[in-house]
Amino acid sequence: MERKERRNIRERAAVLQSVVSSVVENPSVTLSVETLQTWLNVPRDAASRMLSKLASSGLVREIKRGVFVRGTLQPSWR
Repeated sequence: MERKERRNIRERAAVLQSVVSSVVENPSVTLSVETLQTWLNVPRDAASRMLSKLASSGLVREIKRGVFVRGTLQPSWR
């Protein structure tokens, strides 16, 4: 039995790409679940999952509880 995907994968990818681009292009950006939730107009749990994935990838790092800034990962092409 094939399960129909209920989420718009392309839209989700575009939203995440815009966040990644903003973080990469603006080293002074500060993120929290609340900021991400407001900025993207998404539910709190979605913003939390997104921020967790960004942190686990190294793109952002937590500087104090719940506050994240751009991580220290450098692109491999540099």
